[in-house]
Amino acid sequence: MTSSITKTIPYDRYYIVFIILLLHGIGTLLPWNMLINANSYFVDYKLSVPKSSPTLDNFRTNFLSYLGIASKAPNILLQLINLFANTSHGSLSTRITVTLVIQALVFVFTIILAIIDTTEWAEIFFWLTMASAVVINVANGVYQGCVYGAAAKLPMKYTNAVSIGMNLSGTIASLFMIGSIAVSPSARVAAIIFFSCAVFILILCVISEVFIKNNTFYIYHTEKKIESEIFDNNAKDQTSDGLILVDDNQIEANNYINNSNKTNNKNNSNNNIKDTDDLKGLALYKHVLFKIWLQLLNIILIYYVSLSLFPALIADIKSMNNTLNEKYFSPVFCFLAFNMFATVGNFIAQRFQRPGPNYVIIFTLLRLLYIPFFLYCNYQPTNVNRSLPVVIKNDWIFIVGVVTMAMSSGYLSSLCMMYAPRCVQPGYASIAGMMAALTIILGILLGINFSLVYPLIV
Repeated sequence: MTSSITKTIPYDRYYIVFIILLLHGIGTLLPWNMLINANSYFVDYKLSVPKSSPTLDNFRTNFLSYLGIASKAPNILLQLINLFANTSHGSLSTRITVTLVIQALVFVFTIILAIIDTTEWAEIFFWLTMASAVVINVANGVYQGCVYGAAAKLPMKYTNAVSIGMNLSGTIASLFMIGSIAVSPSARVAAIIFFSCAVFILILCVISEVFIKNNTFYIYHTEKKIESEIFDNNAKDQTSDGLILVDDNQIEANNYINNSNKTNNKNNSNNNIKDTDDLKGLALYKHVLFKIWLQLLNIILIYYVSLSLFPALIADIKSMNNTLNEKYFSPVFCFLAFNMFATVGNFIAQRFQRPGPNYVIIFTLLRLLYIPFFLYCNYQPTNVNRSLPVVIKNDWIFIVGVVTMAMSSGYLSSLCMMYAPRCVQPGYASIAGMMAALTIILGILLGINFSLVYPLIV
């Protein structure tokens, strides 16, 4: 028997909302991916000057690590503030638009710096770049939290659309960089073209936000509470009569029931709360945290491993078999390969959700083994004399390691981001989604900081 409530749920015609959320997913990590993909421009062009100094050499050696700290520390702070702010639909939409405009303007400033000759004040250029990263990620912290908060109110696959977009943004940035290098006569021109592409994508995100605000499917899910009846066993009786939970993915409702069954049974006394509006303030956040803590731990571990290795360590692994021209080896087998196969992992999670929420932790812990694996590849950090022996001397073994690490990162992170909002009552899904987005940045920040240790280890 079909629920009378689900009869009123509108279609996502032509997957417009899915596509727009995917575009916003691209926008959430595009600034970060643009900056790290331009590593060679910053290190080998702008900061490589005749009158160098020990300070400038240090900036060059640890540029990606410093960039990561300048980017992710303010990002996580603003996501935390954003989490406790008003999360109504109108408020989220306004924040998304304003933060996108700020990020676009900072990239315009970055283009101006690319045009100007900064040879005589390279250290000032470094600090201006770090300041730009701080401003971009202050805005991006709010933006990313709002996007996940809005997506969490929709069916499960719309949260994954944002995750797909996040990894797709890295693929797009890598392709932009490779294309810019190929068609440009100099590093300066390549950077101007490259950063202009970032401005274009961010403007597209602003325009898409105008369209999605008026979409009936999006408005339904973001402005109204969906009764828990949608998620009960009656969902299995629905057929193809235009109900979004069935047409988009019949598995979605069933997977929620099956995957969350054990967790729900263990915490049955908490799940029997009928009046969810009784929870306010700190009690509300503690309740949500208690329900999703395991998924948050998984997310931290996944991004800690991935971002401690990528890009800081993997970008400094050199070819040993002349597999590809050295100019393209890192752009292709570090930046492009990681982001492309992480996106593949996201797409696999869209159709195949295994293991269940209680068993993902096994695989996130196993991924810690990637750290010694890449350290024993031909890792040659700038201005460091390696003493650790190179054990993995075949480029293709290294490439397989990048592919599997990236694919597992995309797949497992998608699972956790989809599971988290479904471990709480529908009215709390937005808060769970924003908490999950916050732990992404926490994992990234921990990983980036730990990457500073790798040059010391080798």
